[in-house]
Amino acid sequence: MYRFLIFLICFCALMGSVHAQEIRNDSILEVVTVTGFSKGEQINKQSAPIAYLSPKELDNFSPHNPVMAWNTLPGVNLEQRAISSYRVSIRGSSIRSPFGVRDVKVYWNGLPFTEANGSTALNLFSNTQMQELEVVKGPAGSLFGAGLGGVMQINNFPSQQESPLQIQVSGGSFNQLNAGVKGQIESGKWSTFYAVDHQQNDGYRDHNALDRQNYQISSRYQINDNHQLDFHLLYNDLFYEIPGGLTAEQFAEDPSQARAGSAPQNSSIDQRTVFYGVGYTSFFGDNLSQSTHIAGTYTSFQNPFILDYKEDQNREVALRHQWTYDMNFQNVDWKWDAGLEWQYADNSANNYGNVNGRKDTIRFADDLNIDRKLFFLQTQIGFEKWQLTLGLSSNLLEYKVDRKVNAFAEPFEFNRNFDNEVIPRVALQYQWTTQNMTFASLSEGFSSPTLDEIRTNEGSINRNLQAERGRTYELGHKYYGNRIQLDATVFYSALRETITTYTNQDGVVLFQNAGATNQLGTEWGLNVNWLDNQAGVLNQINSRTSYNFYEFTFDDYQKREEDFSGNLLTGVPQHTFNQTVAIGLLKSVKLNLHFRYVSETPLTDDNEILADPYHLLNANIDYQLPIEQKVNLFGGMENIFNTTYSLGNDLNAFGGRFYQPAPGRNFYMGVKWKL
Repeated sequence: MYRFLIFLICFCALMGSVHAQEIRNDSILEVVTVTGFSKGEQINKQSAPIAYLSPKELDNFSPHNPVMAWNTLPGVNLEQRAISSYRVSIRGSSIRSPFGVRDVKVYWNGLPFTEANGSTALNLFSNTQMQELEVVKGPAGSLFGAGLGGVMQINNFPSQQESPLQIQVSGGSFNQLNAGVKGQIESGKWSTFYAVDHQQNDGYRDHNALDRQNYQISSRYQINDNHQLDFHLLYNDLFYEIPGGLTAEQFAEDPSQARAGSAPQNSSIDQRTVFYGVGYTSFFGDNLSQSTHIAGTYTSFQNPFILDYKEDQNREVALRHQWTYDMNFQNVDWKWDAGLEWQYADNSANNYGNVNGRKDTIRFADDLNIDRKLFFLQTQIGFEKWQLTLGLSSNLLEYKVDRKVNAFAEPFEFNRNFDNEVIPRVALQYQWTTQNMTFASLSEGFSSPTLDEIRTNEGSINRNLQAERGRTYELGHKYYGNRIQLDATVFYSALRETITTYTNQDGVVLFQNAGATNQLGTEWGLNVNWLDNQAGVLNQINSRTSYNFYEFTFDDYQKREEDFSGNLLTGVPQHTFNQTVAIGLLKSVKLNLHFRYVSETPLTDDNEILADPYHLLNANIDYQLPIEQKVNLFGGMENIFNTTYSLGNDLNAFGGRFYQPAPGRNFYMGVKWKL
């Protein structure tokens, strides 16, 4: 509690200091418009903690993956356990994630992208598909449904920066090769974006190769000033090898080695996915608008693992429909949002024995149906400098498992209807000036178990796993001046039925509810424009700083004979700091430096095993050739200190295989040509 009081004192001092800043009308740093809890509103007017990464900021990092770029955002941690095997954590939400993206709702170009079971295949995207990132941190169930971690809006269309043709080729360490062609074409009422990407890499560890092809076409038809149609088609062909976790001794001896058995059993992911969608937006006068997005997915998935061979076919459909109405009544501004979201999945999942990387006798075969519904209503009431937000949603989820083949017992059917989750949110904000705003919020959230947590790889069905529930109190301040942008937040979350992981003796990750947790934290993001002198040799200096402090502990957690109450939450470092400096020279050279620090991280619930703290330094340089054609040469180096660290730890791992080593010192270079 004393830390919370210190945070409040800091906030009072902060609000007093920034309110005293000189107010100017010009703006050097861009103030972006985001989705958040109020569509079409600027980020500094939203009563929620929102982090944003622009295409320009993404270009300051490696074109091969988004890890370091995303990790500059306060509260966001993107891990890479193998090349293209991503795990996103927002405010420590990855505690329950053995792989993939859990506890976070993801939308792509407005389309629901997270699967009906609650997981997200982020590895379907190359950097081309992730040009713009907006992250709402913390529970957003009143408007977006399940996900205690938050909501991610990923966009790459339409773009005002794209030329009709752009070709980019790059390569680097570990036999990395990237080649891409993209462009945006305008023709009458049509605007069309296309992209083709190829990426291959031998990997920084044994048995860690990647081969990925992405094909995207997105188009917008502007029917008239008030109606528009969007069309999206994405095809992904992805293969990557899984080296597996290492023990502390193996990690220290040779972090490039793979877990024994990974290569002989061909532990890997081989999947092909078609994702498609349509969006329709219309305006009826100045006050009423609607947006409708329909998406579909088909995935063919094969996953040989050390213990078995998994083969799935997933078919999904999703719909999100939202109405927005603005009105003014006696100097009071009212805004209403209402709508629904529906997702349905029809999946086939088969598990076989694995003999030298090839599927053997079938063990069990399931037909799976998932039905998820969300109904939401939100109102925002604005009077003078105050704004009150009230939101409420109803959430329904049903799983059906029809086990048609069972090599170990009789086939069975299993239906699970989760209780209706009614999720409220209340937020209040005060606009001190056009540049200063303070908000406070109280929000409920929940996170239902994913299908992989209920139906585990060894064939068992976890019939008793409950949804996580949590309540979050938040206090934040935003200052967006002409040279300084500051986002600061203090929050406290009380979670119940927290889902944690453990690994059995066969290496299968299993799940259990662990009682309650207390999560107290603060997040700070600061952007500063230090210099903007177009005539000088040194013509621009910008910096971005982020810092998180998390005091996350188990409140009531007893496992078998051990009581872990009061221990630090597994997998969550207490301190994370990022400092980025972007320097412009001679109008044609851009230099970007990034420093990252992560404190020690508990790897077991008893806190006896800790991952060491680490420091990283990355650099990127871009040079535009002084010729008529627009040609840029770029290059960079990551992990300049050659730090040995794990980027995606396995928590409570059986046999001590906690560590998923990250790349050592590595480089890349390439060329980009725009028509």
